[in-house]
Amino acid sequence: MLSLVLSPMKLASLVVMLMGTFVSISSEGLVGVWLGLELNLYGFLVVMNPDGHHNPEPCVKYFVVQSTGSILMLSGFLFLTEECVESGLIMSSLGVLLKSGVFPLHSWVPSIIKNSSWLASGLMLTWQKISPLVFLSMIMPSKVLWSVIVLMAGIGAVGGLNQNSVRVMSAYSSFVHTSWMLLGLMWSTVVFVGYFAVYSLSVGLFFYGCSLMDKASMVGQFSSAASGMGLLMLMGMPPFLGFLAKVLIFLISSGPLISVCIMSSVISLKFYMDFFYSMMTKSLVDKNKMEMKLMWAFVVIVNFMGVVLVLGLLS
Repeated sequence: MLSLVLSPMKLASLVVMLMGTFVSISSEGLVGVWLGLELNLYGFLVVMNPDGHHNPEPCVKYFVVQSTGSILMLSGFLFLTEECVESGLIMSSLGVLLKSGVFPLHSWVPSIIKNSSWLASGLMLTWQKISPLVFLSMIMPSKVLWSVIVLMAGIGAVGGLNQNSVRVMSAYSSFVHTSWMLLGLMWSTVVFVGYFAVYSLSVGLFFYGCSLMDKASMVGQFSSAASGMGLLMLMGMPPFLGFLAKVLIFLISSGPLISVCIMSSVISLKFYMDFFYSMMTKSLVDKNKMEMKLMWAFVVIVNFMGVVLVLGLLS
């Protein structure tokens, strides 16, 4: 990340990526939404391969997928301007589903995540989902969105079983969390933002710890405080923030959808616990003990503050 900040070109690309997301979610017109997504795409492509030394395959795949999604979205917008509402909504929905990696156009996510860098993988699972998910909740009918939530929850829970790659496991884990975020987005934007912030922090901590050890799978032995705390938060175990974020969605939602999301989270605990058990039983000497202590202190304070905040809101 430091090398990304030091280079003016890379810093500019990061700014363009962030600006594209804000343009997309704040735009009142369809053209503004499309323009923001395109700005986000071109900025993120440089972030994926900042020095040109990484494997170009995920960049090419990501560009093809996102470009196809943009074409579908733009075609749908043109149909909407011609008052072909049904065709326009279908085309636009397919484009957004493809760009966000949501069922039934989700199969590209694990393969690209597996071969990308830790930074690119983390951003794809977090920041890159904001604009497509927000726009998807606006244009997709509620009944169709319910089906998407149920199927995403099931695919994420079952697909993550028996995975050896950390990145692939995280991709399927993101499907489960996406179902929770879409469910929260249906009821409250504030709750969605809170859940997304907790999920992003969890993924960031987990990937940061993995990147320190430079391990592509959990076959390697490491015991990183960042990875452990990030994984506990992803599990949604009490008293961590991940559990409190799920409680907020549980309190505001109703119907069978929340039961499906809870069941998917329970199933996903299996592969979460497998990875966590591997981390706890296979230790590796950490050379920077001070950094470990600071990381532990940071995550404990953040989780404690989150508990106090949520209890204050509930009271």
